[in-house]
Amino acid sequence: PQMVLALIQVESQFSKYAVSPVGARGYMQVMPFWIKVIGNPNDNLFHLRTNLRYGCVILRHYLDIENGNYFRALGRYNGSLGRAEYPNLIKKAFDSRWKY
Repeated sequence: PQMVLALIQVESQFSKYAVSPVGARGYMQVMPFWIKVIGNPNDNLFHLRTNLRYGCVILRHYLDIENGNYFRALGRYNGSLGRAEYPNLIKKAFDSRWKY
């Protein structure tokens, strides 16, 4: 749960209605194409539980693909696989605010 909180902090600063320049939506900045892949057409990515469910399923999917490697899974989540900036931002947020 703390990793998800760090991800939300970096992705949207906990803004429910955040929209990225490329169209990612909500707390976990879920791209709308995921609705067709894992959801149903009536899903609202600005709804708290829906957004968290999508984001966590997507992150779990990438963790499975990367055999538990958080650095690579976070890179996939952000679309920056192989670059350190994004995973390092999540780690910094995790270490400074969410680690217990």
